[in-house]
Amino acid sequence: SAFVDRCMEAWMADGKLNAKFETKGKQRDLRRVVWSPEAGISEQVALASGDGVKIWDLSRDGGVVSCATGLGELENVLAASWNPLDHNVLCASCSDTLRCLDLRTMTETVTIEGAHEMAARDVDFSKTNQHLLASGGDDCHTCVWDLRKPSDPVVKVSSHSHWVWQARFNPYHEQLLLTSSSDSLVQLWNLAQDEEDGNKTEARASSGADLKPHTFDE
Repeated sequence: SAFVDRCMEAWMADGKLNAKFETKGKQRDLRRVVWSPEAGISEQVALASGDGVKIWDLSRDGGVVSCATGLGELENVLAASWNPLDHNVLCASCSDTLRCLDLRTMTETVTIEGAHEMAARDVDFSKTNQHLLASGGDDCHTCVWDLRKPSDPVVKVSSHSHWVWQARFNPYHEQLLLTSSSDSLVQLWNLAQDEEDGNKTEARASSGADLKPHTFDE
């Protein structure tokens, strides 16, 4: 659970709720909480703060930081996503830039400078394609990135009239993407796809002009 003081508490449900861990006094200015996607590791969590990311092991009393970014390495972290298909990779949005970290060394592997014209409010890895990453920003744009060639988004769409707060891939179909905005709309996108040498499909480059969302406005 999270609070207005930007702290987090983890609870154990065993007949009744018992507080297991809290960040108060340990990590300030909490922005995002992301549980490890790795099967069998249920007590590892990434906590993104305004000035960095820490990976906590909650299996030990009081919680222990297993790895963390260095002081000043990340600034104005707004969101984070842990790659469910490559558990060593976590992406953090820092102002208008996306930074992918190798959690074994806590070093940047991919950096997308100026991914959005304004702040990038959210990031989300595809659950079916480890190379695809979605982002939404204050510029009203939603982008899909192929991290193997991150110089330009493979898809960029803009149908919201205000900040995009969330972008989420469907857990089973990588071509389906949901976005929500402070324009009070939720939009479902069906991204175009190409076959590549008979392998897994991936998003086709598009200006977004040919993509029309299904809008949920109530």
